[in-house]
Amino acid sequence: MRRAFAALLVIAGLHTGMAGADDRLSGSLTSVGSDTASALVTRWADTFHARHPKARFQIQTPGSASAPNALIEGAADLGSMSRPMSTAEETRFHARYGYAPTRLVVAHDAIAVFVHPDNPLQRITLAELDAIYSDTRRCGAPRAIRRWRDLEPDADATLGAAEPLATGRNNSSGTWEMFRESALCGGDFRAEVIAWPGNGAVVATVATNREAIGYAGLGYVNGLVKPLAIGPADAGVVPDPASVTQGRYPLSRVLYIYVNRPPGRALAELPQAFLAYVLSDEGQALVRQEGFLPLEPDERVAQRALLE
Repeated sequence: MRRAFAALLVIAGLHTGMAGADDRLSGSLTSVGSDTASALVTRWADTFHARHPKARFQIQTPGSASAPNALIEGAADLGSMSRPMSTAEETRFHARYGYAPTRLVVAHDAIAVFVHPDNPLQRITLAELDAIYSDTRRCGAPRAIRRWRDLEPDADATLGAAEPLATGRNNSSGTWEMFRESALCGGDFRAEVIAWPGNGAVVATVATNREAIGYAGLGYVNGLVKPLAIGPADAGVVPDPASVTQGRYPLSRVLYIYVNRPPGRALAELPQAFLAYVLSDEGQALVRQEGFLPLEPDERVAQRALLE
């Protein structure tokens, strides 16, 4: 499974000799947005380009917060996001163009919370996460959690006395925003939380530090860290395919691509064809290969209808 942060990736001039290539589609598409979705968007672009060699892509992934600005300024054709646009972002778009952006759901995902494999912890509640990551404790925890032994009585003497090293994403990320709203009940992160611009760095931090706890997109979790179930002792839910697609896992979410399409008008041929590919059988098969979860058949029908 490929996982890499791509600040700027240009896909052009590859696979031009492949059998079955179709050069009727041409032009350039720029995608700006989510780091979480970066590898998936890159995979879609790469395979689409293999079939349409004259289609070129520029992919920039500084975070979900960059997508609305890029669409508003006309600097992107596609805005990938791991959260929905905020009311303020949609208002700014509407003020510029007089209509709302078109939003497509393209995959299922979740925010996984994980610890080092040596940590005996198996599950955690949202209130306990809030007590680790914030000082505001809006989710109802009676006190802050500053030692592992306050959370996990079976922690060994060394780990139990240690303070959880809390790490996660930075505030340009949709993952940060969703975690703040869902796990912190809209509260404020502690100043000591280590914030990274990419999911991979969060996983690497926890994988190399047995005192750490982190959160990142589910597709980035590997065997070097241990995902936690979320919920009380008798009802903790692990982030597996069924719990995520059914929305039972508390930090389930979907991935979006936003486009600027005036009401009553079709998209230009190239973005229309690319998004149709994203929602195709092959495009959704790539979703699973990249560690995310594909849309259900009825969801794909509904999203295709938005393109017509």
